[in-house]
Amino acid sequence: MTRGNQPVPRLLSIVRNVHHLIASCPVESTTRMERSLEGLATDGSASSQGLLGVLVATMAWACRCDPPFPGSDPNDRRPDLVLEILRAIYALGACVRTEPSGDITTHIGIILCELLRYPSADERLYEIKLAVVSLLLNAPREYGAYLSNNGGIEALVEIMEYQTSLVVVERTSSFAEDAAAVVPILLVLLRLVGIHESILKVVKEAVFPPELEIEFDRMAADEIGKGRSEGKVNAKNMAPLDAPQGTLRYRLIRLMTWTESSVKRSACELLWALCDGNSTQFVLRTGFGNAIHFLGMKGCVNLPAGVET
Repeated sequence: MTRGNQPVPRLLSIVRNVHHLIASCPVESTTRMERSLEGLATDGSASSQGLLGVLVATMAWACRCDPPFPGSDPNDRRPDLVLEILRAIYALGACVRTEPSGDITTHIGIILCELLRYPSADERLYEIKLAVVSLLLNAPREYGAYLSNNGGIEALVEIMEYQTSLVVVERTSSFAEDAAAVVPILLVLLRLVGIHESILKVVKEAVFPPELEIEFDRMAADEIGKGRSEGKVNAKNMAPLDAPQGTLRYRLIRLMTWTESSVKRSACELLWALCDGNSTQFVLRTGFGNAIHFLGMKGCVNLPAGVET
């Protein structure tokens, strides 16, 4: 891998073995690979930055060499190589607790954003995007600004659009698959909206379109004017005021009462953040019936005795 200009199938085979070693015996294998790279290292080379540096350099080469990535030839294995590298980096991050250098962190962030901006129509590229989402679960906070300034947030919202449709509309075959499909993207966006106001604005406008807010505000004022309230909530509409079937907000609200606990918790937390942590706004947008359990967890309403929080 450190030599460069290797045939892609050979590199793919090597990276698969590296990934397998990291996953099967993380401490011993990573230690031995790092020591091997120390013997090859020269100043400024990828090998001088350790195993992560070599993986990132190989991924950058695969994405940027000719022909333009991902290639029109179905036999082009570079998408497979990039996907395997992303999975190996994820496994490496789970077993190595030392922080990578600033240069490598920046390099990874740039490549991840490039990958997110590719069209999603190619199934190979979409699988790569899902692997990027997994990496972003534990990405440094400073990635938020870079993603925001380079079209990464819009790409993540598109992924949320598709993944929520996959679960709510097309339906997966199991609760575990539901969680695998939507929880990572919901948690990534939840983390990002809490970091940057500009990201919160982009995601909120995707879920609650600005052109519909005047009518929503009118309905909200009417509802609050009815004078019904409970606890810290100044509205008690049982259903969402504006969530037409098929919209992204409709699907997220559906997930609030999903059977799988991690799915409904992550959907509730993201919608709560998009409502600025305002309990009344949360009820107006999602409906008291959908929101009551989560509001109880937040201490905004009193749940009946014996209800788990």
